[in-house]
Amino acid sequence: MPKYEVEITEYLQRRITVEAESEADAVSKVEENYNNEKEVLDYSDHTKTEIEIYNPNKFKSKLDLLMERIDKFNKDRDWDQFHTPVNLAKSISIEANELLECYQWNDNANIEDVKEELADVMNYCLQMSMVLGVDPIDIMNKKMDKTEKKYPIEKSKGVSTKYNKL
Repeated sequence: MPKYEVEITEYLQRRITVEAESEADAVSKVEENYNNEKEVLDYSDHTKTEIEIYNPNKFKSKLDLLMERIDKFNKDRDWDQFHTPVNLAKSISIEANELLECYQWNDNANIEDVKEELADVMNYCLQMSMVLGVDPIDIMNKKMDKTEKKYPIEKSKGVSTKYNKL
């Protein structure tokens, strides 16, 4: 008879009201209290239980699964040896130009061609993040933080002026 791994997950949840300067400050205060065991969840905070077949990928994001797939694809073909940062940077540039080529003589490019080339660019960008050991979500969020500061809404809304000329 086959054996199956079944996972039981219980969820605890409590809503806490806290005085704070901001939402981030409120979260920080509650985290501190929770970590110092001043807030302890118990069975009265139980909200639901799930019982299901164990899935090791359950909490992995689509991005994590995609990056694992790309990594496996490259390892299976022994292509990691070619994926140096400089080679990947070149490949990103080449594929970005192929994306641009979709619009070379026409502003209305074939969307299927655009999706293919965009996927190639993104694939190489993800590979480069893996080779460099950086989290693509983290670096993109950090870049967005910088960009939001460079282009405040009150100065940049509706204009395409570069940040240093706003």
